[in-house]
Amino acid sequence: MAFLSHTWPDVQQQQQRHQQHQQQQFRRGSRCGKCSRASCRARQVDCRPDAQEAANNRNNDNNNDNSVLQQLVALQQLAVAHPSQHEVSQILNLEFERWRQNPRLATLVLNGLAKHRLPHLASSVLGSMLARRVEASAFHYNAAISACGRAGEWQLALSLLSSMPDMKVMPDQISYNAAISTCEKGSQWQLALNLLSSMPVMRIVQDTISYNAAISACQKASEWQLALSLLSSMPHVRVGPDEISFNAAISACARGGQWQLALNLLSSMPEMRLVPNGISYNSAISACEKGGEWQIGLYLLSSMPDVRVAPNEISYNAAISACEKGGQWPLALSLLNTMPELKLMPNVISHSAAISACEKAGQWQLALGILSSMPEMKVSPNTVTFNAAISACEKGGQWELALCLLSRMPELKVVPNQISNSAAISACANARHWQPALRLFYSMPNAKLALDERTYSTAISACEKGGQWQLALSLLSSMRDTNISPGQRSYNAAISACEKGGHWQLALSLLSGMSEMGVLPNQVTYNAAISACGKGGVWQLALSLLTRMPGMTVMPDEISYNAAISACEKGGLWQLALSLLSSMPDARLAPDEISYSAAIGACGKGGVWQLALSLLCTMPEMRLVPNQISFNAAISAGEKWGRWCVFERRRLAAGTEPLEQNARYGSDSRRNHLQCGHQRLLKRRPVEAGYQHSGQHAGYESDSRRSQLQCCYQRL
Repeated sequence: MAFLSHTWPDVQQQQQRHQQHQQQQFRRGSRCGKCSRASCRARQVDCRPDAQEAANNRNNDNNNDNSVLQQLVALQQLAVAHPSQHEVSQILNLEFERWRQNPRLATLVLNGLAKHRLPHLASSVLGSMLARRVEASAFHYNAAISACGRAGEWQLALSLLSSMPDMKVMPDQISYNAAISTCEKGSQWQLALNLLSSMPVMRIVQDTISYNAAISACQKASEWQLALSLLSSMPHVRVGPDEISFNAAISACARGGQWQLALNLLSSMPEMRLVPNGISYNSAISACEKGGEWQIGLYLLSSMPDVRVAPNEISYNAAISACEKGGQWPLALSLLNTMPELKLMPNVISHSAAISACEKAGQWQLALGILSSMPEMKVSPNTVTFNAAISACEKGGQWELALCLLSRMPELKVVPNQISNSAAISACANARHWQPALRLFYSMPNAKLALDERTYSTAISACEKGGQWQLALSLLSSMRDTNISPGQRSYNAAISACEKGGHWQLALSLLSGMSEMGVLPNQVTYNAAISACGKGGVWQLALSLLTRMPGMTVMPDEISYNAAISACEKGGLWQLALSLLSSMPDARLAPDEISYSAAIGACGKGGVWQLALSLLCTMPEMRLVPNQISFNAAISAGEKWGRWCVFERRRLAAGTEPLEQNARYGSDSRRNHLQCGHQRLLKRRPVEAGYQHSGQHAGYESDSRRSQLQCCYQRL
């Protein structure tokens, strides 16, 4: 009303008279005599004729703008591609004159296009304005750049920003902030930082919005160091950070796995007179989740009500994911069940994280239970949900259920992806069902699913576990035909297939071919190759591979040494076997039952049954419990030299139960052989080998010894 007093000199007198008239009519509860409308005082409407005319003009302008906007939007919807500038000009022909008189009308149209996320149309409107010599200001450019930001068209936004000086329009703070925000949404963090640094050069003052957009750009790119650097530099340029600044920096630390820094930022917010909100806590809990700190994540969740911050679905989802990564599936399920009590509806992310927690713990029954309960909660499972459930069945050995879940996905309008099929193929592979695994593999191209290295390696592993080394090599060679480079997993599975098939030459050929393909072998690769050489009886090559490992920056592990000792055992090289066994502690490796069993077997084949017995007796001192393989290897060593009863007494003293006769000795002929040996030992006086036990010869003169031997035989 103030601006009208400068237009009409008698406005104040008219206003006083009209106010008196309004008061009288309001007391009577009647209508205004001038305009036949409801009480003007009640409706707050200016009933002067000139003011009414101005209001009508504004309404007409708004209606025209809405009509133009609707025509432009309809043009975009009907066009196959982006409408041309000529088509846009035809719609705007009648508007250009009005826009010359009132540039704000053009701004309203451009803002409307920004809300509809039509940046190319907004750019065409700008181009039409310039072509018809309608002045374009920074307001118009800012609206067009904002349209680009909402649609993620960062290239067009930068093009508009760079063209402003050529059109004699100087960009302002809003222009740069909108462009930085557009780059942030387009994951162009380098361009966002360049724009931020160029603002002082253009004599444009950076503000909190500028820095927040740049920090958010770094956060999305997981550039947590740059995000923290920007946050710390804000006070130096007299820009005060706000909650958005800290939230973006905490989220950047979460993405980078820097949970300690995220917690430091959260705790420092009160010092900056900033109150942490739900986003702050959610980002910090997510940081703890990615850092495996599930205890701290749960503490933050429980402390939110104390600072008057209500946890939401995002808070609980992050906490459930933290428990999932920490292997705490009972806590994950407890959090999932607690959400409805707090009037929080678990969503698909909540259920998927809980199913994944059960999957990692091998609780496939619980995983399927959660999946089946989702329809009752009115939550539709997605691809991630099914992938976690299929993986749970895979780890639980339920390959048929895994295939059933995979087949149900299209029925529920859930599209399987490579992970879904790879998990189902792996489930079949673990159960040694290579045929259905390959059927799934070959059906993926028909389902428009691209085969990748992970899928190939899973299929090769299925062939390896099924003993199909030819198919494994065929799949490996076909990867090159499809322009897929085999990786470590693919080569390892193929070498293991050759090892199980007894083809050590092929295994070594694949190992040497890895370097040509630029693939570095790891422990699994060398272990499979050493085992292949051991099974092939080429112990020299097995030992050569073991000694080559440190030079290839691959440190041998227990499996490597066990495979090499087994190779020596098969070659009867008990000295080398014992040397390898004794060198394991020097390599900071602890020998296990397999190591000792292979060494005992090597001593047995080498005829040094005393050493075999010594190794067997040493195992308890190494906190290793002799198992059936250890005793069988020792019995085999003593049997060759007529000393099988000594080892059996050792077994009896250790309290180890023998195997079933058929399983342990294989056939009646072997038992007959033992019986004959027993008869010979009873007749013969023990003067062989000089073996002493507690200072006495291990003879059988006394009846007590003979009775012990008879007990041994009966046990056998």
